[in-house]
Amino acid sequence: MEQSTKAREYEWLVKSEVPLTLSQLKQCLERSFVLFKVNTKKSAKDDVAASKPGKYVFSTPHQDVIKAVVAVDGHRIVSADITLRFPSAKSGAPPIPTSLRENATWPLIQLRTAGQCVSRAINLLHNAPALLHVDVMARGASSCMLMQQLEVLLSKAVDSLMIPDQWDLAEQARLNHQGALRPLIPDDTMVVFYIHCSRMVAAVYNISPAAPGTRVPGRSPARAYVGSLFERSHQVMEVTAVNRIEVTMPWVAEALCLLTTAQQLCQQLKEKLTLMR
Repeated sequence: MEQSTKAREYEWLVKSEVPLTLSQLKQCLERSFVLFKVNTKKSAKDDVAASKPGKYVFSTPHQDVIKAVVAVDGHRIVSADITLRFPSAKSGAPPIPTSLRENATWPLIQLRTAGQCVSRAINLLHNAPALLHVDVMARGASSCMLMQQLEVLLSKAVDSLMIPDQWDLAEQARLNHQGALRPLIPDDTMVVFYIHCSRMVAAVYNISPAAPGTRVPGRSPARAYVGSLFERSHQVMEVTAVNRIEVTMPWVAEALCLLTTAQQLCQQLKEKLTLMR
């Protein structure tokens, strides 16, 4: 009798909860994908996208080492006006303005990674209706496997936004995105843009050659600190000063909320299926 009751409960779970959760997941992910894909596209056909501002103004009181205004299109900075005041400059020296040259872009890899993961998750869900044409036990097992696959993608998407050290300074130096700035900034300065949670961060690193014989002990994260060592053009460099400013990106905060909700839906359904199987 108990076994029969458990079988009926499992059948109800598979026939009722699975389709409902798949529908909720699809809504969350498709809404999130719109944010990643067209957050700055101005289209009369898409009121949501049209309401998203493209420009972000960085400004921090009592900090004048860096100020910036950037425009983001998808996962790229498409324009940037940056003002730097170098600590090594003489007292009273005017700040130095620089801008992203025309037709150049500055990629925000974390946004691209998150968007790609969301796209792959949606593709998995598009194949989900096939689950409805198999028997209850097979449908339950396949649904559980699908939740696991979605969890992997969603975790990668969330981590790409939450963890700022996606690229170390050596890699940033190799990529040399700041080479697209005009006029060029001095060699003893590095500018890095990255995402941390729902904020875009602009970091300025003042660097100098390390003492002869110094070796890089390990990976230097993007969120480096004074004293961090990295290699640039076969020379060991040391970070001597760090300044950061940030700006909130409301659409990223919304996307993170949707992705977190989707993670919870996957986990809850997977746990129910596993417990009642």
